[in-house]
Amino acid sequence: MNFPAELKYSKDHEWVKFEGDTAIIGISDFAQDALGDVTWLNHIFGRSERLVKMKDGMRHYTPNVYYGKDEYLMLLPDNKALGNYCFFVMEEPQTVSVPFNASNRVRAPFSLIVWVDMRTVGATFDDRNTEQLKEQILKTLRRAWIRHGAITLERVYERAENVFEGYSLQEVDNQYLMSPFAGFRITGEMQIDEECDNI
Repeated sequence: MNFPAELKYSKDHEWVKFEGDTAIIGISDFAQDALGDVTWLNHIFGRSERLVKMKDGMRHYTPNVYYGKDEYLMLLPDNKALGNYCFFVMEEPQTVSVPFNASNRVRAPFSLIVWVDMRTVGATFDDRNTEQLKEQILKTLRRAWIRHGAITLERVYERAENVFEGYSLQEVDNQYLMSPFAGFRITGEMQIDEECDNI
C-alpha cells in the first residue's frame, strides 16, 4: 500500500491533504480495494455529525463531517463539490449487554446514506439505475468485515425525505431532490463483541 507523506490518515481509512486554505479529502488504497465495483463514488465519509444552525428563528439540522481546523463539511444534496458521496449516521440508542464471564456486546443502529448524480455513474444515463447502485453497495456491505462483530442490513429508503430523515431539506433547491439526482438510505445494526478482562 502507498502512504504519501503529505496525507494525514484517520483510523477510518480516510485521508486529508491541505493545499492552502483548501482541504482535499479521500480514502486509502485499502478502502478503495474493499469497494470493488463501487467506483462511481467520489467521496466516502465515515461517521457524520448532526449540526444545528438557527435561521429565521428556526432550527435547521444538517449532516456534517469534521475535516480539521475546527471546520465541518456539510453533506446535503446541493453541495456540488462533493459529486457522488456516502456517509454513515450512527443512530440511538446503542445497547450494551455484559453477561457474566463473557464478552461485552454493543449493538448500534446505523444508516448509510448514498447520494449520486446519475449522469456521472455510467457512459450514458441509461447504463445505470438505482437498483444497480443499491446492489453494488449492498454487496460491498455484505463483504464488510468487523473484527469480533457483524453487520445486519434491514431496510432501504429512496425518497429524499426518508434518505435525509432527521435533517432539514427546506434550504435545498428542489432540482437536487429529483432526477437525475438519486439517493438511498440503508439501515441496519452493527454488533461488536469485546472480550472482558478477568480482574
